Amino acid sequence: MYIENDSRDLGGPGSDNAYSSGIRFSYVTAVNRTPDWAKEIIEWPALIDPHITQAPKNFGISFGQQLYTPNDIREPALITNDRPYAAWLYLGLTAHFKDVYRSHVFELDLGIIGPEALGEPVQNGYHKIIAKYRAEGWKNQIGTEPTIQLFYQQRQKLFEMYSSEYNKYFDVIPYYGAGLGNVAIDAHVGGMMRAGIHLPDDFGPKKASSTEGDTFIESKQVARSSLYAFIGGRGIGVAKNIFLDGNTFKSSHRVHKNSFVIETEFGFAGEWNDWNAAWRFVTRSPEFQERKDYNSFASISLTHLY
Repeated sequence: MYIENDSRDLGGPGSDNAYSSGIRFSYVTAVNRTPDWAKEIIEWPALIDPHITQAPKNFGISFGQQLYTPNDIREPALITNDRPYAAWLYLGLTAHFKDVYRSHVFELDLGIIGPEALGEPVQNGYHKIIAKYRAEGWKNQIGTEPTIQLFYQQRQKLFEMYSSEYNKYFDVIPYYGAGLGNVAIDAHVGGMMRAGIHLPDDFGPKKASSTEGDTFIESKQVARSSLYAFIGGRGIGVAKNIFLDGNTFKSSHRVHKNSFVIETEFGFAGEWNDWNAAWRFVTRSPEFQERKDYNSFASISLTHLY
């Protein structure tokens, strides 16, 4: 489970704008335990590299929603110099391949943007529960549009440090990837550094708003624990972002996006027996020309092995 929000309740800045909320629920099979009905799905990356599918693999299925709003959600009229209201609801299929030194993640997301993505009832329903003012401008949101989106990311283990007491206690993980579809056309490159005790043998924690898929799942293990801090960043080249550009095939409110965005993060993570949790604080540079605001949010992930 992944929850992302700018609410102070999650450790965010409390701004309630831009990328306002994200949630994702995933089910990921253990290594090489792909269900029969999904075996053909997880083999299609062999069209790109026949050797990829020979590595240990996970298959995953996820359900997620993302919400985007302008700064002043109490204004019912269209705010022409701020980003559109937008909601995205999607079903994701992931194929994750991992060897000793690198991982490959492919994700196909099928969904919908517009009122059918339930942005208004979800946001205002939550605001009612916490006794906060309503978002009044959802009538101005991006119109209905079916979506198909493909993401890819590769991560590598560049550098690792070990000790007899703490096992692996430091590592550096560079990565790069891209997205292609009517939601986004972009590419990114970045990296993460981790330091702690008994770092897990993986490629770092993931977050719902990224193009990273889910954490690789090994077979169930017992009596394992780790605790670490991490920092990271990435540069993102953006050719299309439907949440800023508006609808693909019809007229809708839009702003002038920036073609390059920088994202930074820091956080803490740990695992104990069959549970894994991570918290991070993410900040993005201005995404469009009409406003020069930096957007920050908190991201929490929780994984249980069974």
